[in-house]
Amino acid sequence: MKLKIVHQSQENHAAEEEQIKNETMEIDQIETHKIRVLVEDDENPSPINPPPISAYDPMLVSGKRKRKPKEMIDEAPSVFRRRRKFSSSSSSSKYKDATLDSGGTSMSMGGPHSKSPTMIRAEEVQSSLGNDHPSFLKFLVRSHVGSCFWMGLPVPFCKLHLPFKDTIVTLENENGEEFPIKYIAHKTGLSAGWRKFVGGNKLLEGDVLIFHLIETCRLKVYVIRANDLTEVDGALSLLILDSQTKQSDAEMAIDAQIKKQRRQKSLPLTIVQMNNEAQLETSGNESEEVASEVLEGSKSSSRAPNFNDVSCFEEFHVIVNGISIDSEIPEHIRRKYYDLCSTKNVFLHDCLLPGLYVKLAGGIIVETVNIADAIRGCKLTTSKEEFEVWEKSLRSFELLGLNVGFLRVHLSRLFDIAFDSEGALETRRYWAARMDRSRAEDEIENLEAKISELKEFSAKCDRDIENLKTRAERYEVMFREEVSASW
Repeated sequence: MKLKIVHQSQENHAAEEEQIKNETMEIDQIETHKIRVLVEDDENPSPINPPPISAYDPMLVSGKRKRKPKEMIDEAPSVFRRRRKFSSSSSSSKYKDATLDSGGTSMSMGGPHSKSPTMIRAEEVQSSLGNDHPSFLKFLVRSHVGSCFWMGLPVPFCKLHLPFKDTIVTLENENGEEFPIKYIAHKTGLSAGWRKFVGGNKLLEGDVLIFHLIETCRLKVYVIRANDLTEVDGALSLLILDSQTKQSDAEMAIDAQIKKQRRQKSLPLTIVQMNNEAQLETSGNESEEVASEVLEGSKSSSRAPNFNDVSCFEEFHVIVNGISIDSEIPEHIRRKYYDLCSTKNVFLHDCLLPGLYVKLAGGIIVETVNIADAIRGCKLTTSKEEFEVWEKSLRSFELLGLNVGFLRVHLSRLFDIAFDSEGALETRRYWAARMDRSRAEDEIENLEAKISELKEFSAKCDRDIENLKTRAERYEVMFREEVSASW
């Protein structure tokens, strides 16, 4: 750039100062234009020619360099600071594969959420309970069974089905034992009494509880035990008990050995381990002996293919999913169930849904026997509501595969006789008349007792009148004399 040196004199000094002010204003305009161009260049990076510079540079006047104003030095660089914009996609990508469940726990959505076999089996049992009454699952952790002994309940369930103030909630286990436990409303949890319930039912970490609300402040609790479930799964993997699959004995032995090796890691330490060096024989009896070693407390007797092969109660065993559940049913109930099966000459549990929880199957059989006894003991005075409850229960059992159709037919016939026939109407009128007469007689007795009391009270009043009559008359005469006296 070409520079001019201007020599000044004393005469035109004032004029030169005025010219310097004008040039300073021109510099301000040039710098403002540069800033605007740079900002536009940041938005649209296209080549721009630099603006022309005045031929007269005021920075060199009288051989002296003029400094920029301080304001321009401080403010101009701030225009060129560009704040780095963080892309929302980069930060959100870290969390796009995660979500929060209803409880607020973060869980990955990249793949399916893995469930334990215990939880899967608990969901199957819960689905079999139906939708007539609400239920929920709880996976037991250490705080539930070993440290603070506190059981928190789902907040939505508590708000919908439990009282809003502290009260006593009754938990009933599968054996019918009852445990009163204090429910704390503002914390939505069970406190005092929960420790006794844990100890009484021998609950362990990893078990799953199914809470089923059957009445107000009354919950039926089903226990899905992790150890029991592993033992049952291990036994089922050792034996192929599907009666519809026809295989040779040798193929069954090979399949059992392969599945045993796959499940060996999942079997609990309490299971009696098999001798690895022993060779599997191809007979069905050997497979049953292996099953008896794996399944604790379950009988391994194979069920007869036909009920006609059962000649007495001692040969009768309740087999569900290839497992004997005789230990789940009291002996007197099992005898009555044997009588029911004998009336139809079939195993009533033959068609139960595969994979049904054995404790649930045992409970269904027990309840069926109880309903059969109640039907045998019903009378014309039995209410219609009781008949309806029996019918609903038997219908649900039939949906699960239990052969109770003959009980439903008999119950329906009794219902028609008791409520829908002409004789039933006359009989109920008779019972109603008897009840009305009984109420009338009770009312007569009450009225007679009241009349007797009134008669006694009347006699007492007569005696008082006789005793006080003379005095009252004498006093009245005296009063009249006083009234008639002179002033």
